[in-house]
Amino acid sequence: MKKLFLTLVVAFATLCGFAQEIANTYWRNEVTGDWFIGIADKYIIYDCRFWEIENIGQKKDRYTLTATCDDERLDIAIGNLKNGTRTITVGNSKAVKCSPITTATLPDYPVKDTRVGFKDNGYALGDSVTIVGWLKDMPAEAWQRGGNEFEVFVHNIIARNLDDESFYDKMDSLGRFTIKMPLMNTSQVYMDWKRTTKVSVLEPGETYFFLHDFGTGQKLFMGSDVRLQNELLAYPASSMYERMEYEYATQEQAMEFLHHVKECGRRHNAELQKRVEEHPMLSRRYIDYLAGYILVGMGESLMQGMYSVAGDKLPAEYIAFADSLWNSMIAPLSTDGFSTLSSPKSLYSDYPLFLTDYMYYKVQNMPEQEGSVAKTLQRLAAEGAISLDEKETDAVKRYDSELEKMKAQLATLDDDAEIEKLISEFNNSEIAYIINDVWNSNADAIIREFAVKIPQRAINRLPNNKEIYDIYMAGIIWNEINNRRIPLPADVIEWAEENISTPAAINTVVEMQNRYLALQRRALSGSESLKTNDEVKNMSDGEKILRKLIEPYKGKFVLVDVWGTWCGPCKRALSHSKELYERMAPYDMVFLYLANRSDEGAWKNVIKEYNVTGENVVHYNLPGEQQSAVENFLRVSGYPTYRLIDRNGNLLDVNADPRDLNVFENLIKMIE
Repeated sequence: MKKLFLTLVVAFATLCGFAQEIANTYWRNEVTGDWFIGIADKYIIYDCRFWEIENIGQKKDRYTLTATCDDERLDIAIGNLKNGTRTITVGNSKAVKCSPITTATLPDYPVKDTRVGFKDNGYALGDSVTIVGWLKDMPAEAWQRGGNEFEVFVHNIIARNLDDESFYDKMDSLGRFTIKMPLMNTSQVYMDWKRTTKVSVLEPGETYFFLHDFGTGQKLFMGSDVRLQNELLAYPASSMYERMEYEYATQEQAMEFLHHVKECGRRHNAELQKRVEEHPMLSRRYIDYLAGYILVGMGESLMQGMYSVAGDKLPAEYIAFADSLWNSMIAPLSTDGFSTLSSPKSLYSDYPLFLTDYMYYKVQNMPEQEGSVAKTLQRLAAEGAISLDEKETDAVKRYDSELEKMKAQLATLDDDAEIEKLISEFNNSEIAYIINDVWNSNADAIIREFAVKIPQRAINRLPNNKEIYDIYMAGIIWNEINNRRIPLPADVIEWAEENISTPAAINTVVEMQNRYLALQRRALSGSESLKTNDEVKNMSDGEKILRKLIEPYKGKFVLVDVWGTWCGPCKRALSHSKELYERMAPYDMVFLYLANRSDEGAWKNVIKEYNVTGENVVHYNLPGEQQSAVENFLRVSGYPTYRLIDRNGNLLDVNADPRDLNVFENLIKMIE
């Protein structure tokens, strides 16, 4: 009994010593500077894995531990503390001299890493990355704020920020998780955005361990090549998000913005140079990454500024500087004192938007307005590819000048309501509906021009770069399918397969095409929700048309949703329809959808895609003039627009936006 008691006392003393000296400590390899091992109360973090501690032995301040993971055994010997370091031996490996990590992030590495470049797999198919992690000792507030899932968010460079991807793993009760996610190429990612908000870079084929210890405040990366990731934790990139403050800027104001962006770039570059001087062991890859980050951020900011310039025409010096930034991403150059980087383009989340806006400007400013809608339709008509009647021919001739006239008027307005009204009037004008009808009735021929021929001519005028060519052309075609929500003509996809060789780029296009081919063939369940226009045939008054449509639903709330298949925010809202229907079930509500300028096939596909059907769901795709009349009555100035009609048929002057379900439900309760 006495022997057992002494054994328990020794064991308890060992645990106490372990808890005080070693538990909840993290150790770095003194030679390499990497995070080597982590020791918690019950677990070892080693080789990007969790090992459960089975036994602990102690002799003075030396420790021996045995831990297991998936039937593997790990023996660890921790030497005594000497001059602030311990030797740690794992299994039969050579002893490693380690020091405790006492800072919030890994200290500067002890040796210089002069490697250049980042892993570039050519956007191959099938690559992935694994993140094992632990949000350790997370307080209740952090659990509540971010939920029980760890999220990794990455921009899809082919889809250009339109199909961004988030990957999740449910954490266990201790905050541990493992995510294995596909990765097109080395990419900038956003981790645990709702909670820890960390931006990093992941390379395909790698396994990373990410630790955020809320108790100590430490954030660390473990892995075979994690120097860049740890340096980005210690010295994160400053935001390069700059936006023009003017609604419709003059040429002089555009030049002011150019000088502002240049100055921001110089300031960020000077900060980088100062950081390198203060921390001379920062790796070459870190320096190159930050320099490229500055460059891309400048380009993205400048090209977003285009949309605030009256007439969308940029000053020559403005676009020349944007050209220099673009060229720097094609081949390593020296531009205005900024270091540059060429590949891969997925390194920066701002690059897809820079690419989209820059090429949009180039298309819109091609010689002889090759990229304009009116010039393209006129050329196609002259070639016999499309046919136009007299009314359509006149509308096509006048379209560009009417558009420029509208833009010039916008430049004179300061009031947002007046701006929205003018845009709405133009979008619902007779000429806009005629052009829309021409487009829908000649879609295949027009799509060949705008999805292939015009973008191809624009990018062929720029310095040759196959990676950018493939990413850009695949993105244009993907976006056409995404906007139309119907498959493209087979010859467009055949062209893509013959001319786009980057695996992930062509695969993204083919997958999108096949997705909508399958959707198009699928029968529409709940087809009774789709109504014909017979009951309002020959009617032209917007109020009377609407009254006729809601007539069967007297005694019910009616939520009117004015949307279009071409409208991204509209489709995002429709994707949450089932949640809306379930929440509003107690209130006896009818959902009336009015589609604006929407192709019949695309209209049905979107309804099928998001299952926007049900006993209390009604869809109309009215002729253009009737839709315009109803929208004028409802004072529609943007899409989607929501209007609420009460049980007595009264159109209410309230903000009835169901995208915030809590606010919307409270509104209905208040009215009830």
